[in-house]
Amino acid sequence: MRGPETGILWLRRDLRLADNLALLEAVATCERILPLYIHSPHEEAPWAPGGASNWWLHHSLAALDQSLRERGSRLALERGESLETLLRVAKTIGATRIFWNRLYDPATRERDARLKVALRAQGMLCQSHKGLLLFEPWEVRTGAGEPYRVYSAFWRRCAPGLNGS
Repeated sequence: MRGPETGILWLRRDLRLADNLALLEAVATCERILPLYIHSPHEEAPWAPGGASNWWLHHSLAALDQSLRERGSRLALERGESLETLLRVAKTIGATRIFWNRLYDPATRERDARLKVALRAQGMLCQSHKGLLLFEPWEVRTGAGEPYRVYSAFWRRCAPGLNGS
């Protein structure tokens, strides 16, 4: 149920409105939502984007902003450290919640874990959601609790969950 709260939808590589679990949760719980993209490629080192990725990013952000404007919103763009930017923007707009979809590379996972702790320490309610995957990495394990090393065995384990059985 939506409340009078203001939330930030922190967009990263999930620059879409369809099939976006963080957006769905934000809409379900907040009256006002600010879609926000923070350009901070240095935080993803050593996997910072190259020229082609930056070209894609520019056009994807423009397309997302256009989609949001067609729905009466807009995309806020910021540059800088994610934590500092999220706290500053939250204070400026009176946001109490931050929503995002998870990323799974090691550098980003570590950063997001630190961010979640720091944001919660400042009184923010943070929710991360499954974004780009059908299954979270920790959801599909062998009988011994280890990650799969053979694709066919992994697929046999996942396939029943994909067709509803």
